[in-house]
Amino acid sequence: MNVVRFQNPAFVTRHLVNDLFNNMLVNDNQACCNVVRPAANIFETEKDFRIELLVPGFSKEEIKLSFHKNVLTVQSERKAGESQEYLYTRREFGFDNFEKKFNIPETVNAENINACFRNGILEIVLPKKEEALEKTPLEIAVN
Repeated sequence: MNVVRFQNPAFVTRHLVNDLFNNMLVNDNQACCNVVRPAANIFETEKDFRIELLVPGFSKEEIKLSFHKNVLTVQSERKAGESQEYLYTRREFGFDNFEKKFNIPETVNAENINACFRNGILEIVLPKKEEALEKTPLEIAVN
């Protein structure tokens, strides 16, 4: 068994902690080469799964949904070519195109997926198939 020893353990610990916090402070645009990934909430109810995507600055006409082989793809289709009349001295947000994919379970009824766009939040409802719904227990009478 090898033993790893550090000459200055305080330096190593401080370096690891600094890296951790510096990585947390870098936003998605800086960390992923300007790839935008909207924030998502995913939850399950008795009858369906729901996905909420935060997409401020987009209209519902610019959002495209597709479903193929149990993968739901949400992407934006904003036309490039907006003329910039000025240079930014600081830019912390933008409205770049995005694409996000979700693996969907086989228990989802793909024919009845629907979406609603309201106040910059895209809500996608994925209803469960009838056989995936939890049945109430049957009471059996004893004769």
